[in-house]
Amino acid sequence: MTTSIRDIAYQLRQSQLIALADETGWSVAADPTSDTAVAQLLTLRPLMPTGLRPTVVIQNTDQLGLYVAKVPDIAYDLVEFAENPLTIVYDQGKNVSAQLWSTGEPASPAGEIAVRRSLSADVQRLIGSFGRGLLTVPFESLRLPAEAEAIGKEHFGTLPAMPRKPRIMRLGINGEVSFIRK
Repeated sequence: MTTSIRDIAYQLRQSQLIALADETGWSVAADPTSDTAVAQLLTLRPLMPTGLRPTVVIQNTDQLGLYVAKVPDIAYDLVEFAENPLTIVYDQGKNVSAQLWSTGEPASPAGEIAVRRSLSADVQRLIGSFGRGLLTVPFESLRLPAEAEAIGKEHFGTLPAMPRKPRIMRLGINGEVSFIRK
């Protein structure tokens, strides 16, 4: 029997982790506000490809303000009109577990938050049902690492034939743009 979006949203609210497939490949997702779920999710951080960071995946631009303290005006257009996956790193995150920053890497200052709008209709529906974004540890591959497979209770989403790696950019409070990965 296939698990419904409603059931998966319930599991996320219960601090369970799920394996999530979208246009970028596999990732593992959790409720970003749950200290328990975020701590468990961050145990997978060493398995992530170099240069990636935990990312909040959102449904639409309306959710940007939930996770970014000061959203530059240009951010809304960048996120809304991105036709390819785009992860943006902002200076001041909010409404996520403090666990995200307590185990931060030296290259990732406390308070920074990476946000990406999902381009997958199924994932957007899941986020809509859940009512907030999902904190993910992205793997950008067609296969989940064994440790991630063991930790994710459910699998959700559809893998593309070939995952698309998102561009990663840093966006300053005053709209300064720099690319981390093009």
